[in-house]
Amino acid sequence: MSWSLHHVNLPASDVRAMAAFYSKVFGMQEKTFPFVSDGRGALETGNDFVALFEDHNQRQIHICKPTPSLPWDNQLRLHPVINGHLAIEVDDIDGVMRRLDELGMPYNDAGTWAFKGYRQVYCYDPSMNVVEINQKHP
Repeated sequence: MSWSLHHVNLPASDVRAMAAFYSKVFGMQEKTFPFVSDGRGALETGNDFVALFEDHNQRQIHICKPTPSLPWDNQLRLHPVINGHLAIEVDDIDGVMRRLDELGMPYNDAGTWAFKGYRQVYCYDPSMNVVEINQKHP
């Protein structure tokens, strides 16, 4: 199985201030976030809630404002934004879920949620950091 870093999610109380910082200091250009809506829940999608930066290798920084109801509104068992998370892209997400099952590690198969073109699974690592595992699909 191959893997690569897909994105790092940074929580921010003021998304616009964070976006301005990364733009001004590093010359990053903000991109439109490719939201997907599949009827599974609600996401805050305005510029005050999310910013996206992507480098030439398609590695991303997501800056998001945590909202308390996100896990309940979206049937998630964890909160992927409140303390941020890292996202690892894999080529065999079902294999990863089998490994998590073998280890007795709980996870949430979020399906195609929030980010267009990617299936997402969320879990905690042993230090309680949120990890998003995703796989690109057509």
